[in-house]
Amino acid sequence: MNIFLQDKLFWKNHKIILFFPDLPVVEAVVGGRAFIPCNVTNPLVDDEATLILWYRVDLPNPIYTLDVRNSAIKNARHFPSDEMEGRAKFNLTVHPPLLVLSDVTLEDEADYKCRVDLRRSRTLILHSRLRVIGEKLVGTCLMGILL
Repeated sequence: MNIFLQDKLFWKNHKIILFFPDLPVVEAVVGGRAFIPCNVTNPLVDDEATLILWYRVDLPNPIYTLDVRNSAIKNARHFPSDEMEGRAKFNLTVHPPLLVLSDVTLEDEADYKCRVDLRRSRTLILHSRLRVIGEKLVGTCLMGILL
């Protein structure tokens, strides 16, 4: 059983899902791109990020990792998870930095969190909700051709 640390309790597919009602919401269209923000700015001027991890709250492992431990952030190593390979990129050239998901599907709709590990300060955790706009394609098949 998976338990997600959020605010209200719901059951879905035999999992306990707790729901944040006031998360920042990002919207994307099926087939388009989603831009999920993660403000990596830390409260101390002389501190810096060492590791940035992106999670979907319904999955146990990170969907994207940015390893800054042995380099400047602009030279950091990017590691999308297998399920996000080719669809996810972390754009550090904008403020706030964005996790960009390409070819968005209805299944991408979820709550996401960005965890920023800092050298000296406490870890920052930022939450966002991705809402996907669109419908599952349902068509009529005529002589083997989807209409």
